[in-house]
Amino acid sequence: MNNGKWVKADFHMHTTMSDGNNTPKELAENAFQKYDLDVIAISEHGGKWYKVNDDFLRIDDNNNIIYDGKEYDSANVVSLKKFKNQSRTIQLENKSFSEVLKLRKKYPQKMIIQGLEWNIPGHDHGSIGILAETGKSISDFHYMFDRNDIDYFGKPNLVKNCESIHENSLKGLKYLEQNYPQESYFIVNHPSRSLKYTIADLRDFNNASSQIAIGFEGIPGHQKFEGNRGEYTKALSTDPNYDSRTYGGADYFLSELGGVWDALLGEGRRFWVFGNSDYHRTQKDYWPGEYTTNYVWSTGDGYKSVIEGMKSGNIFVVQNNLIEDLKFTATANGELKTMGEVLQVQNGTKVKIIIGFKSYSSKKDENEIELDHIDLICGDVTGLIKPESEQYNNTKNKSTKILRSFKNDEFLQVENEIRYLEFNHEADKSEYLRLRGSSLAINTKNETDEFGNPLCDTLVVNTDAAAKADSWFYSNPIFINTDNK
Repeated sequence: MNNGKWVKADFHMHTTMSDGNNTPKELAENAFQKYDLDVIAISEHGGKWYKVNDDFLRIDDNNNIIYDGKEYDSANVVSLKKFKNQSRTIQLENKSFSEVLKLRKKYPQKMIIQGLEWNIPGHDHGSIGILAETGKSISDFHYMFDRNDIDYFGKPNLVKNCESIHENSLKGLKYLEQNYPQESYFIVNHPSRSLKYTIADLRDFNNASSQIAIGFEGIPGHQKFEGNRGEYTKALSTDPNYDSRTYGGADYFLSELGGVWDALLGEGRRFWVFGNSDYHRTQKDYWPGEYTTNYVWSTGDGYKSVIEGMKSGNIFVVQNNLIEDLKFTATANGELKTMGEVLQVQNGTKVKIIIGFKSYSSKKDENEIELDHIDLICGDVTGLIKPESEQYNNTKNKSTKILRSFKNDEFLQVENEIRYLEFNHEADKSEYLRLRGSSLAINTKNETDEFGNPLCDTLVVNTDAAAKADSWFYSNPIFINTDNK
C-alpha cells in the first residue's frame, strides 16, 4: 500500500438540531475522547426541524427552551412536532456550520465534516458531505434537492428539484459532480430498511456519478435497538430479492452471499461498503466509534485525503472492535494491489493473497469476543449491465462463493497481536476478492448457517450483549482483471 495510515470514521449521526438527544459538543467529546475516532460527519436530517440556542437546546420562536434534549423518544415527538418550524437550509448555512468550525478549533488533530442526511427524492435517506469554506454549499444543495425542504423563498436564484421523483435524485448527484467533484460524497443509508431502493436505483446512482455515489451503508446504525436490530421494523418484502431485516447486523444488500452487493461488484462497479452508528440516543444506539467503525486509508493529513480514501475503496468496516489494521493485498508479477484496486494479469497467473490484521489492542476483559474465522469470498466480473438490459434489475451474482475459510489459529502471530497469512490463488478469469470475518463459528444456533453465513437477526432477541456477541467485519474488494487488452 502507499504510505499512509488508517483513520477511523463515522459519517452518519444526529444531534439536538434534529432528533438526537445530545449536542454537537457532546457528540464530539464521546466520538473523539472516549472512542478515539479521527473523523465524524455531523449529518442532521433534512426538512424542517427545531431552532436551537447557543447551547444547542431546542427553542420556540420566542427563544424559550422547549425541551432539554435528554429523553427525546416516541413519547414526546408528537408534542414537540409543532415546534418544527425552521428549514434545514437556514440552519446548515448558519448554526450548524458555525458549530462545526468551533469544534474544528477545539479538536485540531481531528476532522469534523459538515454533512447532511439527505431526504432523497423518490427514496429514503443518504449521507452526503461537502468540503467547503462556508455552509452555503451544503445549504444550497438542501434547498434544491431535499424532498422535505420547506423554504421556497430564501434562495430565489436557485432552481428547486425537490419533487419526490427518482429523476431528481440523479440531478442532485450530477450537481455534486459538476460543482464539488473532489470535495463531496454520497452514501446510501440503511438501504433495505424501508424497501425504497432497488438494485436498479443503485445502478442509476452509480451511473449518474461514480465519483460521488460511492457506496452504501451495509452496516446500518441502531445496532442495539431492542426490537429488530438496526431498527429494521418495516413490513417484510413480498419480493424474494429483498428483505427488510438485518443479518448479523448487516443490511440484506450486504449479508446475502451472491446478492445485491455481489451483483454490483460482478459488474466491476466501484461501489463500496460503509458502516455507521446513526447515533440518536444511547437507549438504542452506540456512540460513534463505540461499536461500528469505518477504517479509511488516508495518504495525507487533510480532509481531502479522507474523501480520496473513501472514494478509493481502501476501506473496511468493523463491528465491536473485532479487528483493526487490516492488510489485504493481491500480488503478481511484482505488482501489489489492495482494496479498491485492480490487478491486471494473464489467465493462469498465480496470485499471492496476503491477509493480516491486528487483534484489538484494548481488549482487557477475558470475556471479550474474539475473531473466529475469516472468509475469502470471490465472484466473477463480467462487465457493466446497460440500463436497457433485462438484467438491469438482476439482484444476483450466482458465481459468488466462499473460496476459503481461515480459522483464527491458522494465522501466524508475527508480533504482539498482529496475525498474518499467505494464500496462493490461480486467476483464471476476471473476478473480485473480498473478506468477511466473524466472532461466530459456522452452525452457531440461530446465528449462522452451515457455511457461516449470518442468519436473520429476528431469531435472537436483540440486546447490547447480543449485538456484541454477534460481531463481524467486511472488507471492500480487490479486482483481478484477466482480460488482456
